[in-house]
Amino acid sequence: MWLSKLYHNHVLATLAYLMVLLLGILAYPQLPREQAPEAQFKIVSITITLPGASAEDVERFVIDPVERMLKAKIKDIDHVNSDAQGGNANITVTFKDIKQALYDRRVQELRREVQAIDLPKTQAPDIQEQNSSSPEWYKVLVYGPGNDDNFRHQARQVQRDLQQLPGVANVMNKGLEDAELNIVFHPERLAALGIEPSVLSNTVQAYFKDIPAGKVKVDGREWSVRVTGTEDVLSNLAALPILGEKSAVKLGELADITRSSREALLGARFRGQPAIVLMPFKQPGANALQLIDQINAYIDTRNKLSASTGVSLFLLIDTSDAIREAIHVMEEHAWSGMVLVLAVTWLMLGTRLAFLTTLAVPFSLAGVFIALQLTGQSLNMSVLLGVVLVLGMLVDDAVVVIEAIGQHLRRGLPPLDATVAALREVWLPVATSSFTTMASFLPLMLIQGFLGNLMGIVPQVVCLGLLISLVQALWILPAQAVVAVKPETGTTWRERLRQTLQLRYTSLLIKVLRRPKRSLLIVLSIFALTGIALKLEWVNFGLLPEQPSYDLFISLEMPNGTSTQKTLAKLEEIEARITPLFKPGELRASAIESGEVAINGKFLSGHQYGDIWFSMNSGHSRDSATIVPLARQALDDLSGTVGVWVQGENSFWQGQVGKPIKLTVYGASGLELNKAIAELKAILSGIPGVQNVQLDSTAGLPELKLRLNGDAIERAGLNPSAIANLLQMLSGGEIIGNFIDGDESVGIRVRAYDDVSHDINALLQHTITRSDGSKIPLSQLVFAEQRDTPARIAHLDYKRVLTIQADLDKAKLDTLAVNQLVKARWDEVKDHYPDVKLELGGEMETITQGLSQLWQQFVLGIGLIFIIVGAQFRSYRLPFLVLLKVPMAFMGLILGLLISREPISLYTLYGAVALAGIAVNSAILMFSAAQDRLESGMGVVHATVYAARRRMLPILITSFTTLMGLLPLAMSSDKSSTQWRPVASAIVWGVGFSTILTLFIVPLLYRLAMGFSYRSNKLGL
Repeated sequence: MWLSKLYHNHVLATLAYLMVLLLGILAYPQLPREQAPEAQFKIVSITITLPGASAEDVERFVIDPVERMLKAKIKDIDHVNSDAQGGNANITVTFKDIKQALYDRRVQELRREVQAIDLPKTQAPDIQEQNSSSPEWYKVLVYGPGNDDNFRHQARQVQRDLQQLPGVANVMNKGLEDAELNIVFHPERLAALGIEPSVLSNTVQAYFKDIPAGKVKVDGREWSVRVTGTEDVLSNLAALPILGEKSAVKLGELADITRSSREALLGARFRGQPAIVLMPFKQPGANALQLIDQINAYIDTRNKLSASTGVSLFLLIDTSDAIREAIHVMEEHAWSGMVLVLAVTWLMLGTRLAFLTTLAVPFSLAGVFIALQLTGQSLNMSVLLGVVLVLGMLVDDAVVVIEAIGQHLRRGLPPLDATVAALREVWLPVATSSFTTMASFLPLMLIQGFLGNLMGIVPQVVCLGLLISLVQALWILPAQAVVAVKPETGTTWRERLRQTLQLRYTSLLIKVLRRPKRSLLIVLSIFALTGIALKLEWVNFGLLPEQPSYDLFISLEMPNGTSTQKTLAKLEEIEARITPLFKPGELRASAIESGEVAINGKFLSGHQYGDIWFSMNSGHSRDSATIVPLARQALDDLSGTVGVWVQGENSFWQGQVGKPIKLTVYGASGLELNKAIAELKAILSGIPGVQNVQLDSTAGLPELKLRLNGDAIERAGLNPSAIANLLQMLSGGEIIGNFIDGDESVGIRVRAYDDVSHDINALLQHTITRSDGSKIPLSQLVFAEQRDTPARIAHLDYKRVLTIQADLDKAKLDTLAVNQLVKARWDEVKDHYPDVKLELGGEMETITQGLSQLWQQFVLGIGLIFIIVGAQFRSYRLPFLVLLKVPMAFMGLILGLLISREPISLYTLYGAVALAGIAVNSAILMFSAAQDRLESGMGVVHATVYAARRRMLPILITSFTTLMGLLPLAMSSDKSSTQWRPVASAIVWGVGFSTILTLFIVPLLYRLAMGFSYRSNKLGL
């Protein structure tokens, strides 16, 4: 009764449909666009600067104390990565997957404990949370002919303007250094007047202050008192009196006072001119396309003022074309799939029924887009993959319902009665089929790591779409069918086609049932073939396929001590060699940066480092993977460098995955560790396809290590602090204060004039005056030692580590095979290095984690399907029969890979896990009909044949709609579909092959199983 009332009110159903559709249409264009979903992390980064310190000093005075604190006082830490470089320490703390409230408490504890550590005189530790990492970032180049105050002023203004753009989280810069006021004194002049360098610096520091002294009342009126020392800086400083032994001397007579930019470690050049690099980072949830458009509009506006500002702007990294192209391709696949689905339903059901059935697609997708907007999600490739995957499945429920309604109409029932009767017949198998499909996708939401970050939204989209389509199939569609579906009059060509298919199918099925051994032997033979194909590796493996990239990245390391100018000159030489390799129209632009470089995921800084970024247009047939071998060949004879590395850059991919080969080596420094490193390098060099083997142990700057000679200092009657102060002045100098000049912070540095450009020992020939007026050289007051130091020291989980990384030609060996080979060869020799431990990381870690999680989620999905099917049929036997469809689908998948020569990848396996839930749906429909007939008194054979004949058409239609929805993506040759095509291909091959087995082998298995059960019951067993 209540069903009749529900379906009779078609107005409510139609209005609900239209409301959801309208809201979905409005939501879709408002969804932020980006290429990949944002990765969610619980990571805290601690940066501490220690100017002038070597990597070893940074490790000793900063890294070690912080790590001791983390190990003793902070809980729920998963990993700690520490990196010590000259003057800088970075500690990255990765927390376990804990609840947000507990994570917030741990971060507060970490901040408090870091502040409590007794660190050397440094800037305040910079503690940043990296809870959401967006792969979208850009490079804006500010370039011009002069590297002067105006150049820096314009760059700062551009940085502030970019920071104000909606959707910008922050703007980092490279090469934009603060100005400095340099007070360079002549030690011999100070010595002649008996003035200690510390007196000079203390005097300048005392005068150079702005002090708000307070308020004074005069005749009842308040006056504010302010002591100024930073006005008219150059003239006031030059006139400062410095007290000597006999009289005061003006500072300008003792030192040269000049204003200049701080020596820039990070430099850049673009189009032959100095450049400053600004990097806007996208806010989480912001629309990447809108942000890029805003940046380009700002650049266009500023460039119109280049004549007056003296600088020009250029957006080097512009991913908007790639994002638009990728989204456009996926949207085309979705539209093509929808048209094919409509064509299949029209062919089998007719215009009216096909239209009603296909209405499930826009309704379900509209609901998905509404949910995405409400939850703050973006429209990206992963979301569109979910849309394409679910597209053909959205009509499955509607097809079964509408076909059942049509069947009852052909029996002469009026529309309302036919609808009610049809729903009572099919609602349970329809709901079960949807829930089993969702059961196979739901566990995929639990996958973590790279695969989870990239594809975690896919099962959410699929499950949400299926749930909404189930509502549409069980409520809105039947209500609309009551008024829209009319009984057929006469015999149409479509009815004759259905009858012909049923007769032919029934005839073939009876033949299969009469020859069970032959039929099962054929299936077992195919099963054996697929097993042999896997065992003999007839199927290719490429667990992490290369992704298309349109950026070429070349990193350079010059010998230690190389100046910035020489590094830039070598980079310009490299640029001149590589640029002709691009065809006309392929290269957007190229830019040179020096002073910092990322090599194998590690950031190294120094004047000897640099890189060149070649940005390509994405509309051409060649990507960076084509250029990489040509670039390496062009640089083979490059001389005067320590190393040059060429790679196709994909920041999101590399940041999440790493290199194909990454060997982390633990062990104390010494001969054993060095021999183990050499052994591993030899192992890698002997494996075909391994390229660019690199060790992250890099030599740093040569070091002059000085230790005060206490006895000599005491005999000379000198103050040790005065000697240490002079050494600092003779080296980098001392920052004694700063002031604000307009929009720029200007530091004041006091240092001694020195001439040690040819011999470091000349530094120790400087003299210091004793109390009796005599002079003594510094070389007699210190112990000196010259040695080489490492450029960086890395720690992983509180231990020193070295990392060997390499690229791989995957046409020769895949990542899994080469890492297994490395491990096997290391196991043969590891007993020679008992104190050395090896771990495999990079792509191998991602693959291992992905395989482990996919297996776990597959088992969980199978378990959920078993529970759902068992609950429907109230049987332990039938769920086993239903799950036999899973290996049948996998057989189809392997055969498809054999035919198409597609490799097995993590994405293929992801599709295989999803395939498990899709494949069992047709078996559920068939067994449901068979069980109904058994319960009505039919024999097993008759129930099997009539159920198969009854469900043949819905099974064909639902299988074909699933195939047609995915076929455009599975057959796509577009590079932007490289990641997603294996997922679609896995489902297409699996569903296609398993559909044939569903129609013939599944009825046979049901007949054998239920026949045995029937005979057992008759015998009382």
